Amino acid sequence: MSEDQAQQLLEKLLLQALSRRLPQSKWLSLLHQLVRRIEAAQEQDDNLDPPSLAASYAAGCLVKYILSQSFIDPLLIEYLQALIYGSANRSGVTPDQGPITDVITVTLNLLANVRTEAANVPAIETISSVIGQGLLMTFQAPVPFRVSSQSFLVLLQHLFAEADSAPFASTISSAADTVSTAKDGAIGPAALAFVVSNLRLLALAANPNITAPQNLLAPRVAITVLINVGQNLLAHVIQRLSAAQASKELKAKPQDALLQQTRAKSTASISEIEAVLESMNPAWKDEIALLRSLTSQIGVIDQICEALLDDTFTRSSVKARRRKAETMQDAQRRATWDHFLDVSAIVPSEKPTVEPEMAFLMHLLVDKHVAWDVKLDAVKTLFLARRNAAAPSLTLEKSLTAFYFELLVAAIDACASVVEQPPAFKGAEANAAIWRNALCGMIPELVLQLEQWLDVHQDLPLRGQRLEAPHVRLESALRAALLVMAHRLNTCESATSQPPAAQSGDENVEMMPDVMGLDTPPSQPIKAWLLRACIEHSLARPEAIADEFPDGHKLASEVQSLTQSLRMDAQLEGLALNTLFETRVSTDDPMELLHRVASDPGTHFIFARQLVLQMQGWLEQHDLESIARWCKALGEDACEGGAVLDTVMLYIDPVQLVDPLASVLDHQDVGQTSDEPSTLSNILLFVQLLCYRYSVPPSRISRYQVPNHEMELDGSATQQASRSHPPFLATYLATSSVCYPLSALSEEERGLVGRWIHALFGNEGISDDLIQASPPTTLLRLSPLLFSQSISACQHGIIDLETLRGGLSYFLQDLLSFALPGALIWLLSEITRVPMQPVLDFLSESGLQASVVDIPSSDGTLANGLPRNANSKTVHLEVLALMVDTDACPAIVRQLVARAFDAFLHAAEGSVGLEVGCETFNLSSLKGRMESAGVTADLLSRGGGGGFGSWSKNLAGGKEVESRIVPWLLNTSSGMDELVHALGKDVGWGKSGGDQKALASWLCLVAPSDARATVHPVLNFMRNLDLARMDEGAVEGVFRIIGLVLGLVRAAQDVRAGPAEEERREPADEILALATTAVSITAANAKNGTSGTIGEGGGDLFDDEPSTPPLPTTTSTLTTDNSTYTGPSVAALLTNPRFHLTSVQLVDLIAAQLVRFKSSLRATEGRIGAAKWAAVESAILDNLGAEGGGNVSVGDAAESQPATVTAASAVGPGSGSEEKGLVGWISLLQTA
Repeated sequence: MSEDQAQQLLEKLLLQALSRRLPQSKWLSLLHQLVRRIEAAQEQDDNLDPPSLAASYAAGCLVKYILSQSFIDPLLIEYLQALIYGSANRSGVTPDQGPITDVITVTLNLLANVRTEAANVPAIETISSVIGQGLLMTFQAPVPFRVSSQSFLVLLQHLFAEADSAPFASTISSAADTVSTAKDGAIGPAALAFVVSNLRLLALAANPNITAPQNLLAPRVAITVLINVGQNLLAHVIQRLSAAQASKELKAKPQDALLQQTRAKSTASISEIEAVLESMNPAWKDEIALLRSLTSQIGVIDQICEALLDDTFTRSSVKARRRKAETMQDAQRRATWDHFLDVSAIVPSEKPTVEPEMAFLMHLLVDKHVAWDVKLDAVKTLFLARRNAAAPSLTLEKSLTAFYFELLVAAIDACASVVEQPPAFKGAEANAAIWRNALCGMIPELVLQLEQWLDVHQDLPLRGQRLEAPHVRLESALRAALLVMAHRLNTCESATSQPPAAQSGDENVEMMPDVMGLDTPPSQPIKAWLLRACIEHSLARPEAIADEFPDGHKLASEVQSLTQSLRMDAQLEGLALNTLFETRVSTDDPMELLHRVASDPGTHFIFARQLVLQMQGWLEQHDLESIARWCKALGEDACEGGAVLDTVMLYIDPVQLVDPLASVLDHQDVGQTSDEPSTLSNILLFVQLLCYRYSVPPSRISRYQVPNHEMELDGSATQQASRSHPPFLATYLATSSVCYPLSALSEEERGLVGRWIHALFGNEGISDDLIQASPPTTLLRLSPLLFSQSISACQHGIIDLETLRGGLSYFLQDLLSFALPGALIWLLSEITRVPMQPVLDFLSESGLQASVVDIPSSDGTLANGLPRNANSKTVHLEVLALMVDTDACPAIVRQLVARAFDAFLHAAEGSVGLEVGCETFNLSSLKGRMESAGVTADLLSRGGGGGFGSWSKNLAGGKEVESRIVPWLLNTSSGMDELVHALGKDVGWGKSGGDQKALASWLCLVAPSDARATVHPVLNFMRNLDLARMDEGAVEGVFRIIGLVLGLVRAAQDVRAGPAEEERREPADEILALATTAVSITAANAKNGTSGTIGEGGGDLFDDEPSTPPLPTTTSTLTTDNSTYTGPSVAALLTNPRFHLTSVQLVDLIAAQLVRFKSSLRATEGRIGAAKWAAVESAILDNLGAEGGGNVSVGDAAESQPATVTAASAVGPGSGSEEKGLVGWISLLQTA
C-alpha cells in the first residue's frame, strides 16, 4: 500500500467520525484497526516505506486537517489528545484505547506542514496547547531523548524532504536505502529544514499582525524543541560529516549533490536566523544566545561540506595533486587574516601582539597623506578580510569588539614608541603630538564611521547581525585596552623625551614645544581626551566609565576636569559643531581657535572638513584677506613645531587645500586684489609649504573651478582649454628653480627683467607701474634669473656687494618673499655647480682685470667690494647668508629650501676655504639657523624619525627575529623587482607568517597611496614574478602572500559593492567615453577629409627635449580640435588610484604566469622541472582557498577537449567564477 492510499483511508475515517460525531474512544478504536491494516499491507511490499511510518501517516492526516480549519471543532482536539496520550476513559480491559503515536511525531508533522500566516495562528495554537505538556514530559524523562534514534532520523528525513532534492531522493527508493542515508550523514538537509520550521514558529512572537504575540504558545514550543532537539540534531550531523571526512574510504563520502544541497540549505538557514534575530526583542538574552549557537553549528556544517566537495573534486582529477595533509602545527603557522582576540579573556599582565597588518594600517592612517575615504576604506577592507576569514562560531559582535581592541592597542603602542624616541632635531617632537591626536581623535572617528557604514549597508557578507548598540562594543574594547596597555598609556601621556643636548644641561637649548609650540607641559591627558571623544561620539557612557572601567572614578574625574569642549560650546549655543566652526573660523582669532582645537581631539575631523569648506567659500567670495589670515596662522604653527596643520592632514587630502589655493594664481587679476602685499605672500608661501611638506607632486594638482562667475579665469584661453590645461602651480613646481636664459624669454619678459634690475639697484625703487606689469606668476618664474643677473652684475663690477645686498633684500619683504624659495633653491644648487677658483683668476679669465682688479681702493678691496682673497663662490655665499642667516627670513622659506640646503651641506663637507673672503657667510651659523627651523612631517615619515620604523620592524618579525621585509617596505627607494627577486630565493624572505601578512597588507593598503606609483603595486608585483627562476623552497611562501592579497582584494570589492554616499564615476567609464569620443572624431575627420596627425610644425613623439624647459604659463592655448571630451587622458586614467584592482584580474595574472612557467619547462623537462611544477600546483591548491579548489570539470573531460575550448572554459565568461579558473588551467597545462 502506498502512502497516498494510506492517507486517503485515514482521511476518510476522520471525516466519517466527525460527521457522525463519534466519541473519542470509538474513533481511537477504529483508528487502531486501520493503522494495523496499513502496516500489514506495507509488510507485503519491500519497496515501500518501513512499517514504523504508518502511525506518522495518522498523525500527519489529523495535523493537516486541523491546520486547514479556520474554526477548530472541539472534537478535533479530543481526537488529537487521544492520538498522543490515548483515550481519556480507557481501562486495562478496553482494547485499542492506547496512544497511536508519540508527541515527537506529532510535533514533527506540525513543523513539516505549518504555515505561519495570521489566519493559521488559532490552529497552530490549538496543536501547541496539546503537545506542550507532552514535550516537557518527554524532555524531562529519566531516559533522555536521543536524536540518533534510527526511527526519528528516518521520520525526520521523510517529513522534511525538499521538492528540490528530488534528483537525489529518487536514488533512495527502498526502506533500506532510507536507513542507509540516515546513517552516512545525509540527514543534513532535513535537519536544517527542521530548524527553519522552528524559526517560523518562533517568528510569530514578533508578528505585528497578531494581537499580543508575546502570549503565544507556539514560539515557546519552538524554543523548547530547538534547545532539546535542534542543537543535538545539528551536533549529530556535524559528527556524521566529520566521520565521513576522516574516513579513507571514498564510499563513505556523501554524494556531491547532497553536499551541495546541504550547503545551499545552510546559507538559507543562516539567513532565516538573522531575520528572526533582527525582529527579536533584545531582552530575550537566552533565546538570542541559542540562535547564535545554532548559527555557529550551521557554519561548521557548511565548512565541512565545502571541504568534502573540494576533496571530492581533487580526487576526481587524474592530474591534479591531492591536497597535502596539514598538521596542527602547520595550520597554526599558516598566515591568514583570521586574528581574533577574546576581549573578555584578556590578561592584564600580557600585552597583546600587534599584527603586521594592523601596524601598516596605522602607518597609512597617520603617516600617509591621502583622502579620508581612502583611509576609511582601508579600515573597512581589513575588517571585512578579518570577518571573512573568521571561524563560523565567531559572532559579528565579537569580531567588531576584537577589531576595535586591535585598533586601540596598535595606536597606543605606536604612540608610546614615538614618544619614547628622543627627537634628533627640533620639530621632531611634533610627530608625537600627531600620534597622540590620532589616538584620541582619529580612532573614535573611525569606529563611529565604520558603525554608520554597517548601518547603511545591510547586505554585506558579515554572517551575522549587530544586536547591541555601538557603545557596548567599544566600551568592552576600551576597558580591555586600558587594562592591558596601562603602562604604554602612561608613556603616551608623558612629555616627549628630550634630545641629547637638552639632557646634557645645555642652558642655551630651549624647552621642547608641545602641540602648539608652547613649553612642554609635564604630561598630556591622553586617556581623558580619548574617553571624552568616545563619549561625545556616543561610543561610551560616563556612568559605564565610572562604574565598570579600571580606576573608573579617577578616569571620570579626569574627563570632568578637562577644559570645556567645543562640542559642548556648540550644544550650549544650540548649534551643530560644524556650524559653530563655520562661525568661529570667520570671526575668531586663528591662533586662539587653533589653541582650542589642539586640546580637543574629538573635534579634529569636523574642524578639518569645515576649514576646507571655509577656504572654498572665501575663494568664491574673493575674500583673499581671510584666506591669507588662516594661511599665515597655519604656516606659523607648523614652522614653530606645532602639529595642528599635520593633524588637519590626517583627515583630508592635501590637494583639497592645494587646489583652491593654487587657483589664486590662475586668475587674471591676481596681484591686484589687495593693497596689502602680505595677503598674496601669505597665500603663496603657504601653498608652496603644503606641496613641499606633504610631497604633493605637480601631477596631482588640478584646476579648481570657482562657482562664482565674477572671478573670471584668464581671458586669453577659453574656459574649456583652461580646464584641460594644468594650473600654473603644477607647471611652476616642476621648474621652480630653473634659471631661464634671456634668449628663452619673450621680448616683453626681457624688458621686465631689465626694469626689475634697474628698480632693485637704482635710486627710484620699485614703482607701482612695475608691480602692475609683473603678476606674481611672472615673478615666481623669473626670480632665479633676477638673482643670477644680480650676482653676475656684482661679480663683473657693475654693482658692488653692498648694493647687491640692498637690492636683493627686497625679497625678504612681503612684496617679493613668495618668490624667494625658488630663487634660493637655484642659488644653493648653483653654489655646488660653480667651480671654486680665486676671484682674481676668475676676473682675469673674464677680461675684467682693468675694470675691477686694477682700480685702487683705500681698504684694498676690489671694485665690486670683494676682498682680494675671495673666490668665485663668494658672492653666491654672501647672498645666501643675506637671505637665510637673518631674522628677516620667513620661517616658511627655510622649510621650503630645507631639502636643497641638505644637499648643499653634503656637497660643502669636502670644500676647503669655502668661507675665505666672506664677510657675513658662516656655515656653522647658517646650519644652526636651519636646524632651529625644524624638519617636515614628510622627512619624519620617510625616515622613521618618530620611532614608527623600528616599532613596525619588530612587530612584523615577531619575537624570534627582526623582519627582513619590513625595512625594505619602509625604504621607498627600493624597486619591486628587487623584492620579488629576494622572495624567489630560498633564503628565508617571506617564509614567516608575519612577513607574509606585512607584505600583503603593504601591497594592498599602503603602497597604492604612493603618488609615484604608475601601476597598482599588486599588478607590479605579479608582473615581476617569474616562477621559472624561483627556487622550489620559496614557492609556498610566495603563493601564501598571493592568497592573503586575494583576501584583501575581495574584501575591498565588497566595500566598493555598496552604494557610495557620493556618486563616483569609475575611470573605466571615462576611458570608454574617451574611446567613444576618439572614434567619433576619427570618423568626422575622415568625412571632412582632414587628418588627425600633427602638422609639419609639430614635434615628433621621440624628439629630444630642449635643454631649457618651456616657461610655465597660464595663458597658453591648446590646439583646437573637434573633441568633446575634456577629461584626462587614457594614461592618466589607467594610473588613477580609483582604477581599482579586482580578484578576476589577479587570478588572470596568476593563470598567465602558469602558462609562461609551463612554456619555460618544456625546454628543460626533467626531474627538477617536474618537482617545481608540483610545488607550484600544491601551493595553489593549498593557499589560494576557493581559487585553488573550485568546482571545475578537469581530468579526463579536459583531455578529451581541444585546448582552445578547455582554456575558455577554465577562465572565460562561461566559467561563471574566477575561483574555477586556476584549477582549470592546471588541468589544461598538465595535458598540454
